[in-house]
Amino acid sequence: MTKANPQRRELSKVVAANLRELRARRNLTQDQVAQAVGCHESAVSRWESGTRLPPCTDIIALADLFGVSCDELLGRREQPVLAGAALVDQGLLDRLSDSDSTEEFDRKVEAAADHAVWIPVEEGAVLVPVAEAMRRAREVAAKFPDSRFRDRLFRPGSARA
Repeated sequence: MTKANPQRRELSKVVAANLRELRARRNLTQDQVAQAVGCHESAVSRWESGTRLPPCTDIIALADLFGVSCDELLGRREQPVLAGAALVDQGLLDRLSDSDSTEEFDRKVEAAADHAVWIPVEEGAVLVPVAEAMRRAREVAAKFPDSRFRDRLFRPGSARA
């Protein structure tokens, strides 16, 4: 029998911790998770103990069950975004679309003045959790404490020239 390589062991630990945390947040039992995913409870137990990794199909089912991405479940802090893509605030678009008049539409747009309906994604962009984005922005802004655009790194549109 061969030993698992260190990277696989580390990934097993990360997935195990994430699964335990996500299951606890949802107040689910291992049996409930197993039923939702379509596997045996002992499989969930092995995944949460870090002795086994879930197969790809189960990782997708688990991500769907917990409302997270597969990348998040696997412990990736960054998700690459394809250049030429756009981040769309579908909720804002839906609210705008539900307007019954031009006046209501205009009021909603004005109320969301600091929000963008869509943001183009440049080459090299990554999707990260908000806390990580804020940490990175603070780190860069700290180099230029006298800049009038310092806060703009945190909330686009919040600093007016």
